[in-house]
Amino acid sequence: MRPDIIDEDPSFPENEGLPARKLDYLGYAPCPIRAEMQRRMHAYFRAHEPEFGPMDWFSPAGCFHGGGGNDPYDTIWQDGHEGDMPGVISDGGSSDFLKKEGHDKWIATGVYGPVDKPDRPMRAEFAEAGIIDPLGAMHLYAAFPTVMLVDTDKLGDRPLPTGWSALVDPIYAGDVTLAGHGDGELSDNLLFNTWKHHGEEGLKAIAANVKQFWSPAQMVKAAGAGHADGTAIYTLNLFFALGRRRQDKVKLVWPEEGALFQPLMVLGKRGRRPVSQLAIDFLMSPEWGRYLDSVGFPAVYSYPGQQPLPGKLSWVGWDFLRGNDLEKLRPELNAVFKSALKVPCS
Repeated sequence: MRPDIIDEDPSFPENEGLPARKLDYLGYAPCPIRAEMQRRMHAYFRAHEPEFGPMDWFSPAGCFHGGGGNDPYDTIWQDGHEGDMPGVISDGGSSDFLKKEGHDKWIATGVYGPVDKPDRPMRAEFAEAGIIDPLGAMHLYAAFPTVMLVDTDKLGDRPLPTGWSALVDPIYAGDVTLAGHGDGELSDNLLFNTWKHHGEEGLKAIAANVKQFWSPAQMVKAAGAGHADGTAIYTLNLFFALGRRRQDKVKLVWPEEGALFQPLMVLGKRGRRPVSQLAIDFLMSPEWGRYLDSVGFPAVYSYPGQQPLPGKLSWVGWDFLRGNDLEKLRPELNAVFKSALKVPCS
């Protein structure tokens, strides 16, 4: 990698008010890794220009779609035409391409399909979680997992939680803090997985145990500090949990059922330009995988020296994602959850 460009931030004409282009790569990513991904990708693409020529790409400020900043591609999944769609797209979480409209238009029709993947083996935890897409269109490169932090002082003489079942156990009533912004809604991770495995009664049981919704930064600051509003249990993304303080009083619990995760994935369009493969190669590379692992985003593909994960991974799976209208189901399930919630919501 050329040392003169590794720390150089990419610039995009869209950020100067110029119109959308036909892209080789459109890159969305979670906020915690977005800036690092952009810098490293910029260096990677520049280093390969002698072989492939310049990469036409864009990665907006903000997180995933509609996350803020200038993004003229935010609705491309709705109003785009095949010839103008990016050759490769990285996305994740509740992707627009998993919405019925986006899926029917771009995935079910085969516009996006197989890609060239590494010849390195997939990490065992991902293989066991069943991440291989039966339609061969959505290809995971990492996960954005959720785990638990337990404040042992607040826990008292109650048993240390070992898994998600603790969230529905009445012995932890009023002693659970969930990640959120005060709107009283569950993350898709917790919402869909709880309903899938425990039904509406499971959602109500969690609601009965919730004391508050906090940002992960608030949780990390309060856990183990004797905070008056602190709780025994916090649920948050692994990225933030790894930064916990007072580790003698705050235990990171990797749930025995598996850490719930949002998929980070890549889509490749048929007939794309060869240069677009560089984006896939980067996202699935050992170098990027090492960085992702180091900051709490487990990489899918193995590399020398990679450590096994502390436990299993768990997600709702392809059948659930494609067998339900998530945009319709989400508000319905959140309404069930809110019906048993004892916390005021904005």
